[in-house]
Amino acid sequence: MKSTLISLLIVLLSGCGGAINNHEKILRDDLMRVKYADGISLLEAKYIADAYLYLHGGRIGKAPHVKVRDGGDVWLGDIYGGLAVSPERANSPPVTVNKKTGHVNWADGPMLTRVEFPMIQ
Repeated sequence: MKSTLISLLIVLLSGCGGAINNHEKILRDDLMRVKYADGISLLEAKYIADAYLYLHGGRIGKAPHVKVRDGGDVWLGDIYGGLAVSPERANSPPVTVNKKTGHVNWADGPMLTRVEFPMIQ
């Protein structure tokens, strides 16, 4: 019985790693669609904010992380709650993405010129 439980636990844990790797692949693919030269669209701002929060927000959950709205010169990515988002993060200020440059900022993380994933090894 004990060995069966251990085997089940190993299978479940290995499946979680696959889900995380798949999520990272989706975020990487989305970031590749961002064209900085022509300004940042609402959808591109979502891609940027989702990847930013995944990398710098304590990996607070799975996509989608934000609902993007117009904030004048920036897009505002409001973090919304759910089972995967801790309550303190759901009340955080929005992630901002500059509409011209794509620079991203958040009160609880670093200001970045571009969001980039570490190289895959």
